[in-house]
Amino acid sequence: MNLHRHLISVDLLDCDGRVSHTLTLEPDGTVSIRFRAGHAVRLDPHTRTVLTPHAKLPAALVEQACRLLH
Repeated sequence: MNLHRHLISVDLLDCDGRVSHTLTLEPDGTVSIRFRAGHAVRLDPHTRTVLTPHAKLPAALVEQACRLLH
């Protein structure tokens, strides 16, 4: 079974209409944030904690990721 087909995922667009980030609510309750450049950061939206070592996220991106819970 392809679990990724059943996950909630949202694309964020930049001002030119290109996908800048893809946010995916994972089965464990974390959110994976994939950047256009290809790297990803994992966030615990319940505590707003970035789980990827040495990664930083802008507050606006954390807020968008937390909205996947609702």
